[in-house]
Amino acid sequence: MNAAPAELGPMLAVVLTVLSIVNIIYTWWRTRDQNVETRFKAGSERMDRLDARLASVEQTLRAQPSKEDLHQLHLTIKEMQGEMKTMNAIMEGNNKIMARLETIVARHEDHLLDGVK
Repeated sequence: MNAAPAELGPMLAVVLTVLSIVNIIYTWWRTRDQNVETRFKAGSERMDRLDARLASVEQTLRAQPSKEDLHQLHLTIKEMQGEMKTMNAIMEGNNKIMARLETIVARHEDHLLDGVK
């Protein structure tokens, strides 16, 4: 394995050229890998933000009344409307009774005042 110094120069050039090519390939691979990692990290962060927004929207939708809730509310309002009509009729009756009582009381008052004189 004793190589002459004249043969060592071209062999050294070939070895250095191969090492340079390996170094270029390694550098390209690591840089490509870092770019992919950066893109994956950015994509992951974006997906996390979208996931948080989606969770917020889902929570808001869960708090919204359902179709059944609105239907029940509609029925309750209709029931209250009927009760209000009944109360209105009762109040009108009571007002008529009160008017008659006021008339009677006024007649009694007039009778008593006229009888005292």
